[in-house]
Amino acid sequence: MRKNLSIIALPLALIATCVLAASASATTGHGPRYSLKIVEGETALPEHDPVAFTSGKIEPAGPMVVSLIRGGLTVYRQEGKEGSAGFPQVPQVGDFVTLEAPVGHLIASEKYDGLPSIDPTVCAGSTNFSGQNSPGEIVEGFYVSKVVRLDPYGRFIDLHQTAFGEAQVKTLSGTTFGGGFLSPLALGETVGAVESLKTPLAGEATYTYTSENQRPVGACPVPPPPFVPPAPPLLKGSIAKFLKTTIHAFLRFGARDQVIINQPGTVTQGLYLTGGKLPAFASAAHHKKKTPPALLLAHGSTTAKAAGKVTVLLKVTAKGRHKLKSSHKISAVLITTLRSSSGAKIDLKRRTITLHS
Repeated sequence: MRKNLSIIALPLALIATCVLAASASATTGHGPRYSLKIVEGETALPEHDPVAFTSGKIEPAGPMVVSLIRGGLTVYRQEGKEGSAGFPQVPQVGDFVTLEAPVGHLIASEKYDGLPSIDPTVCAGSTNFSGQNSPGEIVEGFYVSKVVRLDPYGRFIDLHQTAFGEAQVKTLSGTTFGGGFLSPLALGETVGAVESLKTPLAGEATYTYTSENQRPVGACPVPPPPFVPPAPPLLKGSIAKFLKTTIHAFLRFGARDQVIINQPGTVTQGLYLTGGKLPAFASAAHHKKKTPPALLLAHGSTTAKAAGKVTVLLKVTAKGRHKLKSSHKISAVLITTLRSSSGAKIDLKRRTITLHS
């Protein structure tokens, strides 16, 4: 929350003061008006146009006190006799600012939250107006441009306003606001966000809290570079545990070995009878076209969800089963292929194996 707001009702001891205030305001049709205002930040011309201050005001004019309290201690206090008081200091987040009118009678106590804030995208060349605000506050915005006027001797005369525009606040939800300006902002201008809340008091009196933040219009932030996903690591792997089995066991249970892969992917193995033409992707030598394809004795595949060691179960094919049943000794070549989730593929070094019955 922006603040802890305490509105103190007027005691009977101040009836006379209220009667005088009511009499003085009878022609205006309202009771006393109390206000606190905090302005933080700086303008595009901070040496000539400082804005940071904390102030209070009452109408009709009368004695009052504005105080800044930090950690339970009063660090700034200004008393006014003619309906206004203040000091060129801005509270820190968590400080309290109080208004007494008359002195000793607390009208309001505000816990400062540092809001509103202006988003960095409110910048030169942009019409955007957005930022954060305290819940329940009305938000307004503006930009202003001023130039320094000097006399013929180069001495400061005053500031001359050359441009001014109001923001159109289109969204105000929770703790954020959004909208825009009718024309793009420019370097050298000052942009400001103002939030306020008016609270009715007894006797047709009102209390208004206003918090304002100003800053020079700066260059727009550099957009982040487009996200480029890192290149996948080079696909690598090895056989961690070579299969060892007999023809009899192979026919009954198949055979298992273990393969290491360094990233998610699939591991495929094929056990081929020697003497034939091996698959082209795994063959290191050129074979004559008349060489018949090697007989696939067994085949297995498994998926690695992460880098590490996986077990591959090779199951005997129908033709392989017929060949193994009629043999007492088989010489075969094991071909292992790794495929990553990103589409890369490599073949591990071929391994030869001899099976006995």
